[in-house]
Amino acid sequence: MAFIRGLMEGQGNAEETPEGKVLGRLVHVLDELAEENEKLTVRLTELEEYVEAVDEDLNELELIIYDGEEFDDEDIGFWDVKCTNCGEPVLVDEEIFESAEEADLLCPQCNTVLRVNDEGNILEESVLIEQ
Repeated sequence: MAFIRGLMEGQGNAEETPEGKVLGRLVHVLDELAEENEKLTVRLTELEEYVEAVDEDLNELELIIYDGEEFDDEDIGFWDVKCTNCGEPVLVDEEIFESAEEADLLCPQCNTVLRVNDEGNILEESVLIEQ
């Protein structure tokens, strides 16, 4: 911008002509845009630093809350067993074992009844239900 401003000033009385006035205004607008861009760049840098600090704090909180442990399927209250007939996974909810150590599950894919214990093991041969 300084170079363009210097060219304009080197023209002498160029700002007295209509074209010179237009070019002078354009240089002024471009100068303001450059200043605004510089302010936005500084603000963006500040925001990036802020986001990084928040991310670091969040990571520290996650380590404190979760104590660095990974959760297994059992930690969330569900696990998968494979159907003995079709091999598809069947989702088992731990809550069904609150009243008994074994439960019958129905495979949604092939309608096979699976007897499962509270450790997620299939106990007996499956029975296919005809529809």
